[in-house]
Amino acid sequence: AYKMHYWVERKFKIDDAVGAVAVHGYAGFYGVWIAGFVLWGYPASMNPDYALITPWGQFIGAVIMFGVLGFIPAYIMSLILNAMGVLRIPPRVELAGLDLAEYHGRYLDEADVYDAEVKEAKARGLING
Repeated sequence: AYKMHYWVERKFKIDDAVGAVAVHGYAGFYGVWIAGFVLWGYPASMNPDYALITPWGQFIGAVIMFGVLGFIPAYIMSLILNAMGVLRIPPRVELAGLDLAEYHGRYLDEADVYDAEVKEAKARGLING
C-alpha cells in the first residue's frame, strides 16, 4: 500500500502528509478484495439462492464503496470548497506558519494584559520600577 501511495502521491500531486489515503484507502480496498479470495465459495447467506462470495464480486463492491460512495462525493465537495475559497489557508499564512497566524493576536493580548498588571502593581507599590 505504501509504494502505491508513493506513486499516486507523486503522479497526481496529492498532499497527504500522514498517509491517510494509503492506510484507509489502499489497505481497505485490498482488504475487501482479498476477503473475496479467502472466502471464495462460502455462501453469503443461509439462503441457497444468494450468490457466493467471489473476488470479482468483492472487487466490484470495493469499487462502488470506495469510488462511487467515497471518492466522487469527496472530490465534488473539495471542488465546491475550493470555489468558495475555504479549502486551503492563504499562501501568506502558509508561508508564515499557521500557528503564528492563529496565535499572534492572542500573544498580543497576553502582552497587553501583562503590561497592565505590571503597571497596576507598580501603582500599588507592590513592585519597584
